[in-house]
Amino acid sequence: MAVMKVYLRRGHHSVYDDLTKHPPKGIGYVTPRFVSASGSKVMDSLKKRAFSAYLHALRKPHAIYVNSGNADLIHACSGIMIKNHRPWIIDTEHVASFAGFEAGRLEKVRPAVEKLLSSEYCRKIMPWSEAGRMSIMNGLNAAGFDDKIEVVYPAIEPIKIKREKHDKLSLLFISMRFFTKGGKELLEAYGRLQKKYDIELTVISSVPEELRQRYSSVRFLEPNVPRTEILANFFPRTDIFVLPSYMDTFGMVFLEAMASRVPVVAANTFAIPEILGKSGICVDASKFSWYGQDGLFAWKSWKEFERYCEKESKPEVVDGLEKNISKLIEDPALRRRMGASGRREVEKGRFSLDRRNSQLKRIYEEAARH
Repeated sequence: MAVMKVYLRRGHHSVYDDLTKHPPKGIGYVTPRFVSASGSKVMDSLKKRAFSAYLHALRKPHAIYVNSGNADLIHACSGIMIKNHRPWIIDTEHVASFAGFEAGRLEKVRPAVEKLLSSEYCRKIMPWSEAGRMSIMNGLNAAGFDDKIEVVYPAIEPIKIKREKHDKLSLLFISMRFFTKGGKELLEAYGRLQKKYDIELTVISSVPEELRQRYSSVRFLEPNVPRTEILANFFPRTDIFVLPSYMDTFGMVFLEAMASRVPVVAANTFAIPEILGKSGICVDASKFSWYGQDGLFAWKSWKEFERYCEKESKPEVVDGLEKNISKLIEDPALRRRMGASGRREVEKGRFSLDRRNSQLKRIYEEAARH
């Protein structure tokens, strides 16, 4: 059977690890090394900043030319559009990715973004969620490309689970960002919960020393634990995963928890309720979200939002976390049902490799011959 060559200009997001490791049958990915691999996170950050500064200065959207060779199709990732006069498709978490996720930039480059997406060469636009689709429809005039939009959920390889026995019921929080992911509110809720239950909490994040000392019973780790170690050594001994994020567009860590049969307590931010379904519980944190009800940015400054998340008291979120974590602590059967629901979605449902690959193969074939 002939192999269809797809030039994948993948980013550094973990979603592409499972894509390249498990491609659709009959698809061969060509990935440029300078984009797909790097030995230095510092260098990656510098390149990204330089690229964004260049586009910002010229008031241009995130779009580039690529050397795709003899590939049948270009799959552009993370909202970075393609200027080549060759067939291409693109995936995106949010409409703002077309402008580098910078608050206020989309408005400045909207006509250029709409022109590229309406081009005959752009064959498919693949938001990662229905919430992502909503952001595109509300953030752009989609009249020239609304028929190209199709939600393609990310997928994750089912994890081989070997649950580890442990004495206390265990909670887990993981994020590079602490305050904008609800870490402070989780610690407040945990302070109340540990007075009622025999539980433990592990926080893998950058946490200020003052909070480390105040919550000395919590196990704090720096956010440099490899993903493979988290999957192998942390989720197997976790009973409830808690991440009340105010700013996630998707969050692959939710799929990792689901794949590990771990129920989730999160916030009703953007696509998170859509992702979890019956696999977790969402606390109402909409008044503190980076996003408005239209799915677009509700803040004009990321730094202001970070300061707000750090300084602002959020008693409603703390109360919601305490209530819903308590519910799961007291109901082992509910934890099992939610864990089983998450596992099904990863094995055979929306986030399964088979479903994603079947959908992607059809899209690739249609786009290449269009």
